[in-house]
Amino acid sequence: MKIRQANYKDIAKLSEIFDAYRQFYGQNSNITGAIRFLQDRMEHGQSIIFLAEDSNSGEVSGFTQLYPVFSSISMQRSYILNDLYVKKEFRKQGIAKLLIAEAKTFTKTNSGKGLELSTSTHNKEARALYAQEGFEQETEFLTYFWKSV
Repeated sequence: MKIRQANYKDIAKLSEIFDAYRQFYGQNSNITGAIRFLQDRMEHGQSIIFLAEDSNSGEVSGFTQLYPVFSSISMQRSYILNDLYVKKEFRKQGIAKLLIAEAKTFTKTNSGKGLELSTSTHNKEARALYAQEGFEQETEFLTYFWKSV
């Protein structure tokens, strides 16, 4: 398994797994929208995407997407690990751990303060993985969200 940063040449195959990820979270399939969304993020330097490729076939088996954010208080950059997905047939092979490790390395290399993520309270497998990987549940701050629609 090879983990590497995605580029424009990867958009077509990346859009397929990105669409599967969105469907996993109850969204309708929209390959055209996925392509446009991923192209916009790359074109504007708004996210960093790492993909896991099968060393033999080149098939994309998983991906993670990071979004940079900044803290005024610490005057440092952090990254939001917004998306992490591994295709069902590739699960339980350590691919998610490899993707997280790559995200951590990228964060350290780029002098990031850390990685932030959120997941559903019902996603017990993901929560166990994140705890195992050293992520701690935030207890100091409450998160609020204003919905415009």
